[in-house]
Amino acid sequence: MHRPFSNNSTLLSKLLLTFTISVLLFVSRAWADDPRTVTNVGPSSPAGRAAPGDDGARNRSTDVEGLTVAPGFKVESIYSAPKETQGSWVALTVDDRGRLIASDQGRLGIFRVTVNSDGGCNVEKMPVDLSGAQGLLWRSGCLYASVTGEGLYRVTDTDGDDLLDHAELLSSYFGKGEHGNHALIDTEDSEQIFAISGNHTPLPAGDSIVRRRNPSSQEDLLLPRQWDPRGHAAHVLAPGGWVTRFDPSSKSHDLYCAGFRNQYDAALNAHGDLITFDADMEWDLGLPWYRPTRICHVVSGGDYGWRSGSGKWKEYNEDGLPPLVNIGPGSPSGVVSGRGAKFPAKYQHAIFALDWTYGRILAIHLTPDGASYKAEAEDFIFGPALPVTDAVIGTDGAMYFTTGGRGTQTQLIRVIYIGNESTSPASPAELPEAALTRRQLESYHGFEDPLAVEFAWSHLSSDDRFLRHAARIAIESQPVDSWSAKVFAEANPQALITAAVALARVGSDHHRDSLLNSLNGILSKNLPVSQQLGLMRAYALAFERLGPLSDEQRTGLIAALDPLLPSADSDVDAEILRLLIFLRAPNAAAKGMQLIADRGPGKAITWSGVEKLNARYGSTLKQITNNPPPTDAIDIAFMLRNVRSGWTLELRRQYFEFLNVAAKASGGASYPGYLTNTRDEALATCNNAERTALSDLTGEDFNPVPDFPIEPPSGPGIQWTLDEALAEVEATSPRNLHFELGRSLFHAVSCGACHRFSGLGGGVGPDLTSVPNKFDTRYLLEAIIDPSKNISDQYQSSMVLLSSGKLLNGLVVEQDEDTILVYSNDPKAEPERVTKSDIEELRPSPTSQMPTGLLNTLNPNELQNLVAYIMSGGNADHKIYRK
Repeated sequence: MHRPFSNNSTLLSKLLLTFTISVLLFVSRAWADDPRTVTNVGPSSPAGRAAPGDDGARNRSTDVEGLTVAPGFKVESIYSAPKETQGSWVALTVDDRGRLIASDQGRLGIFRVTVNSDGGCNVEKMPVDLSGAQGLLWRSGCLYASVTGEGLYRVTDTDGDDLLDHAELLSSYFGKGEHGNHALIDTEDSEQIFAISGNHTPLPAGDSIVRRRNPSSQEDLLLPRQWDPRGHAAHVLAPGGWVTRFDPSSKSHDLYCAGFRNQYDAALNAHGDLITFDADMEWDLGLPWYRPTRICHVVSGGDYGWRSGSGKWKEYNEDGLPPLVNIGPGSPSGVVSGRGAKFPAKYQHAIFALDWTYGRILAIHLTPDGASYKAEAEDFIFGPALPVTDAVIGTDGAMYFTTGGRGTQTQLIRVIYIGNESTSPASPAELPEAALTRRQLESYHGFEDPLAVEFAWSHLSSDDRFLRHAARIAIESQPVDSWSAKVFAEANPQALITAAVALARVGSDHHRDSLLNSLNGILSKNLPVSQQLGLMRAYALAFERLGPLSDEQRTGLIAALDPLLPSADSDVDAEILRLLIFLRAPNAAAKGMQLIADRGPGKAITWSGVEKLNARYGSTLKQITNNPPPTDAIDIAFMLRNVRSGWTLELRRQYFEFLNVAAKASGGASYPGYLTNTRDEALATCNNAERTALSDLTGEDFNPVPDFPIEPPSGPGIQWTLDEALAEVEATSPRNLHFELGRSLFHAVSCGACHRFSGLGGGVGPDLTSVPNKFDTRYLLEAIIDPSKNISDQYQSSMVLLSSGKLLNGLVVEQDEDTILVYSNDPKAEPERVTKSDIEELRPSPTSQMPTGLLNTLNPNELQNLVAYIMSGGNADHKIYRK
């Protein structure tokens, strides 16, 4: 029987220890996440800062005298909202008469605040049935409100009494809670509205999107991902958090960019460029895909690389865009530009970013740099009990911001400058030529124009990442046949790489061979690191999007890539290994394990600003950096979990020994779960003898034979279609689920004859234990009902013609350098041993080894129980069984 790792110096005990540490360390919850997970950790930190998640601090009124403020500035509390009648405010705007308008996060309404000259306030509730807005914008005499779970409203005064009384729904899009639909920002030309939504918000209905600037709607992950083991955002797919340009007159959207996690707000800087503050996933701390909270330049056609679970793109991906600056752990809420403030010049040009969890407002100072900016973050205001939600610049030149959110106490606080520097309106620095060129290129995004390719092509070779990105999107917007030939004729390596990425994204399979030949022509260690990374990404996109490779192409690419590893750069090494694993290179396991040995445990976490955060926030981050995970080596181990061949027993031992060592490090709340799932998926690639030999490291008491009764289905059966089966499974009630019934059915309908699951069953097909880590219910049902639709190349049947004339059809498994085993579709039959020298021809079969109709003996309740068992991962305590 399969059992968890033992408690005696095995991985699980270490993972549990790590998990316990993680819970203690990472008690903060991002503003953008489920409020039920906020944890009370007691009083404020010794430094006087409110500890993350300190509900006691959050529910206290802010003591403005205890705030630390940038020199020359003064803060003053001017209003405290009664929670019972006015709620907790999360969004602000300013109307055309200088009055503030605020929205409660709950259902208590929209409020208008008139700040009197003596500092007092008059607060009025608007007589409109609307609340829960996480974005407000006053524009052209109307209030626009983004209401979570509903969409975008226009709110007007219909009877001329100067009170907002009517709400008209302009666009429906149903974001979920704090990852839902968020801020609204006037565009730079004041003709449209930037609508911002988090990653739990589906795009508006297709017919309302009239223009797309080509951010990816695909995952573009060459190797399988894992979903978050704690279930956050599981099965949420690209495009992630998005930005559209909304036209109120036509009620239509222009999809501007995507790939954020949960950007709550944004603001136009002094140059009219949009800047946002995107959320992190602090549960991922210590893992290679962790992304800190980040300040991003929001540009046309951009993809900022958020993908759920482990799938987040690397910052260096050629088809994505990097942040301007990484901030570190935090919880983004409001963002406001300093334009119009009676502040010194550098603050007039700053973007102010609000962090709810750590109670601070950052001033982001931007310096034009090519087509984008350099950025530096300054602590502008911070202090205890300061859950900041939104901010505006008033018509009086002061900054007004609110505290609140999740039912906490709201105060309206004013920031004024009382220092000696001039507060006269100041002009920003001139933009470089590259920034102006970027804007010209963006005018072609989403439009066909015969001049676009000629204008954009020369910029594909730019060293400026934002400039060549703008050029690539301009070219991708044109008919592919008008420019594809230019790709193959391109001699400049950078231009070829950028163009190859474009062609891989919008081309078709008939471009594949020529594109790969062109990339092969520049494959070299002599390219700069940035170009090597871009080249590997171009290959990955071609593999992912342009159809399967021939055996000749695969072996040729392995031969070309293998000598490049190791390189002089760890990121390049990771990307070469990613390609080699995908190509099933025979020595990928050995190469990867050497990289792990070279990187080893003890590599420090390197996100930007961690030292400053350590100094300010005390032990929370200090402890993890004193016991850092081997993040880069985990990246390699995570990829190697997919490798089935090329292992020796010694390499296997080294691999699982590394996972045990990695489990001792501190990490975020999901860190131990990811390592456990990585362990399980790697074990699934081991044969029976290896699993037995590794049991001292894994704690697995390996015996794949079930030791419980297996009862046949009672039926009556149904000829299940995908839609019917999916509808039945989605209607499942936990009351009708029984773990033992699902387990019995798994073996009764012969799933266990070929597939191992939770340590039991055969080893011909893939181990299904990790299915819930990677796939959803629809994918599972489709794979069972139509097994030949998507066949993994690792489990694809082959037709083997022998020199004797005998034809075999089955799964081919390499036994050694000279011999293969061919497994027929009869799981009880012994595999046929074939000497490679006797093979006349070997080619893939279009038919899966897995037979059709496996579900057709099951009645609806049996189908529900079988699927529930598989999606539980074989865990009787899984939430799926909770009644």
